[in-house]
Amino acid sequence: MTKRAIFHPARSGGKNWAAGPNGGTKSKKAKRAPKPRPDPKPVDDIADLPAGADVLGRVIVPFPPVELSPNFRGHYMKISPVKKAYRRLCWVLALEAKLKVPAYAGPDGKIAVRLDFFPPNRASRDDDNVPASFKAGRDGIADAMKCDDARFVTTNVQHTEPRSCVVVTLIAPHGAEGEGAVA
Repeated sequence: MTKRAIFHPARSGGKNWAAGPNGGTKSKKAKRAPKPRPDPKPVDDIADLPAGADVLGRVIVPFPPVELSPNFRGHYMKISPVKKAYRRLCWVLALEAKLKVPAYAGPDGKIAVRLDFFPPNRASRDDDNVPASFKAGRDGIADAMKCDDARFVTTNVQHTEPRSCVVVTLIAPHGAEGEGAVA
């Protein structure tokens, strides 16, 4: 019968040979919380946004939090309250802006929506991650309009100028067969 080595602090000089250099078995880095987004800046001076008779309603909401990005690696229990809070914030802002389903859409028709994304800084972003991170905001706006967001036909426009907001514009469709038409 062979004897197995058993750790005993008094006999080994207090060192656990299975442990790392700091005495613990594994060292974990403390994760920092993501920095909050800056407050949205006004967009009144931007000529690129739709204007005139094409605009049926508009709301400006803050850029989605970092936690809502598809690339964010966090536990779902920490992401869920952020998602819920952002959806509610967009719902409140859409109610304040009095967004309603346009008359041309009827009770079940498609709704033309333009989303202008103004990032919080000049960092490059993938063109598919930004709209995906806005999903909770889109749901909140649809809740305020009392419709399903599956009815939205969206046009996504990503700007490079940092203003830390998303401009959601309900637009009139362009003709029956023209570009941007909704059926």
